[in-house]
Amino acid sequence: MNNNRNDIMTDYHMHSTFSIDGQDTIEALGWRALALGFSEIAITEHAEWHPRYGAAFDADSYFAEIARCRALFAPQGLTLYSGVELGNPHEYAREAADLLADYPFDVRIASLHWLYGHNIHDAVCFAGREPLDVYADYFVALGHMAADFSAIDVVAHFDRILWRGALLGAPLAPRAIEGVVRDALATIAWRGLALELNTRLLNNVPNWRPALTTMLRWYREEGGRRVVVNSDAHRVGQMGANLDLAATVLRDAGLTAATLQPATALAF
Repeated sequence: MNNNRNDIMTDYHMHSTFSIDGQDTIEALGWRALALGFSEIAITEHAEWHPRYGAAFDADSYFAEIARCRALFAPQGLTLYSGVELGNPHEYAREAADLLADYPFDVRIASLHWLYGHNIHDAVCFAGREPLDVYADYFVALGHMAADFSAIDVVAHFDRILWRGALLGAPLAPRAIEGVVRDALATIAWRGLALELNTRLLNNVPNWRPALTTMLRWYREEGGRRVVVNSDAHRVGQMGANLDLAATVLRDAGLTAATLQPATALAF
């Protein structure tokens, strides 16, 4: 166990083979969590309605497997939560609300995966646009998502657009759009939502950790305190990645990692 991880013992965002891009089973993720010394994890499968995504997960079979694995791992000290990652739920509000009404997910994550009709990981989001405009539009949309869809607990990888911009040679200087970023973060804080510090790409070069730290500091200044550190793992090898970097970013921003309780309650 990494002594520099500052006792980050939870991970509430990962994907199994029930997601179209997940590579390992729920049970395999559970065994890896035990090996890493985690006390709580949530398996949060993708729920997407954008026409480019092309698949929905089998929630009935998923919940059956969650129940089996929960019974398997509970005696060993690992709490396993059900969960879902909703892609742009404010734009697919009826579909997202119907899914949440039909299934009792413990952890409900909202992610802004789509901008201008494209996946935010795609370079085409920046094509023909000023990078600063793309960043501003992203954070405006993030604020709308947090404000307009109420049945969520966590806003995931709020900084992910910075990864693509940095790779394209257009890193964000946050102060250039400080007002827009602060507005989005203030909305998340006002709603009482947890903000995710996503570790999956924290060690990428070029890195955006200084910008991320600045924005997390603004989140704290806007009244936000709830930050959950999650891997967004799509395979077991990504679990537990970069926890030392996450601990440093949190410390420099004046924040500590939060833990989630079932459904919506948060504790520190």
